[in-house]
Parts: sequence; C-alpha cells; structure tokens
Amino acid sequence: MSDYDQFGSDYFRNRQGNDILRQKSYCQERTYLESWLGHKSFQEGLLLDVGCSTGEFIDAVGWNKSCAYGMEISDYARGIAASKGIRFEHNLFDSTGLFDLVVFRGTIQYIPNPFEYIARSYEALKPGGHILFLATPNTNSFYYRRFKTLPFLEEHLNHWIPCDTSLCMVLRNCGFEVMDMQYPYINTPYARIWSDHWKCLRKLLFKTNDRFAFWHSSMTVLAQRPK
Repeated sequence: MSDYDQFGSDYFRNRQGNDILRQKSYCQERTYLESWLGHKSFQEGLLLDVGCSTGEFIDAVGWNKSCAYGMEISDYARGIAASKGIRFEHNLFDSTGLFDLVVFRGTIQYIPNPFEYIARSYEALKPGGHILFLATPNTNSFYYRRFKTLPFLEEHLNHWIPCDTSLCMVLRNCGFEVMDMQYPYINTPYARIWSDHWKCLRKLLFKTNDRFAFWHSSMTVLAQRPK
C-alpha cells in the first residue's frame, strides 16, 4: 500500500475540529503567528498550508479564506478543505513570489522530497515572506536519542525526521534567515509534567510502551526570505 493510499477517511477522523487538545494547540499557534506577523496578515496575507488536511488549522487560526491556499495529497481531506473555501489553484510548484507565509504543520516528515519542498518554498514566497514549521519532530531531543522514536511519529509514513540543527541548516542553505526557534512543551495542552516524567522513568527502567509529551520532542521554526 502506498503512502497516498493510507491517507483516507480513517486517517482524518480526528482532524475535523473534533480533537480538543489539537484545537487548543491551534489557539496557541495563532497567538504565535500574531506576535510575529501581526493581525493584519490574517486578513490580507496569502497563506499556503502544505499538507493542509481538512483545513482545520486554517479554520482554527481564523485566516481569511479568500487568501488561504492548501496542498493536500488526500482527495478525501482536500474535498473537505475545499468545501470550507480553502483554495487549491496555486501551490509551491506553480508559483513565484506569490505567498506571504508557507506553513508546514507536522507535515515535513511525510514528504518524500522535503528539501525540494523547502527550496520551492523560497521561490514561492514574496521577498520578506516567511516559512513556518509547527508541531515538527525534533530528533535532537532526549526522547528520540534514548528511545529512537517520538510519541507522535507514524514511522511507516515518514521519510525524513529532522532535528533542530539540520532543519536550520537546510533553511539557510536554501537562502532563508532563521528568525526564531522554540520547543513547545511546558505550556502546551499535551504537557502533564509529573505524569510525563514518571512515564519517562518507567520507560527507561522497564522498557514500557508509554507514550508521552516531553521536552524538546517537537519544535517551532520560523524563517524569512530576505527582503
């Protein structure tokens, strides 16, 4: 079965605005976007969400739908996103200097040719435009270094699992300036501080199958195409 075939309706069952923790994360990400781009961008900036799923991220952050574009390999998810008003007539590979923001939210690891996508993002962005990676796995983390996986990875679907150092290196080599890097955990809706550390200890000692959020397991990286 190909990767494409596995992104059917079952895969998107909890990606239609019905996952409470995911929705809380989107609210935090909207705040992050506003702090860097300003509220005006949500109304006038052209956004491309790469791997836009059912459009729930664009919905949740409140981006103007007439300015919101998506890329999505699943016909099922793309149909739902289109029904919400998300546009698909332009993408990374047919655009030059068009978008103000390109977002990869938890998607770069699913792409077979991720470096091409990052390079094409540079070309598709306007000078001064931004590329943003949210909910992105970080292999330069205690969890991954010790357990050789991360709790949210779907390894049978993944191609390249980045780390903070390698992702920044790729961005710089493509011409971007890295503006900000964060490791969301402590204030996210997924953090359960005492429980997470107890599960980590138990996993270390007894090789349990516990899955838990942990420090530096995911990252947020914002970069800009120079003006």
